[in-house]
Amino acid sequence: MFVKVTKSGPRRYVKLVESFRDEAGKSRQRVIATLGRLEAVTAGESSALINGLLRVSGQP
Repeated sequence: MFVKVTKSGPRRYVKLVESFRDEAGKSRQRVIATLGRLEAVTAGESSALINGLLRVSGQP
């Protein structure tokens, strides 16, 4: 798994992504979770990012 920054319009989002191979053996990527807007994370609001990571890991 890795963290990927994507762009949608003027905003950028932080996503947790994993790589896998499909039935044909081709490499693909699947989004596990969207962790929030990058602007919020860089502005010091990292609690949303931490909450997103906890949500993905299955912890309350």
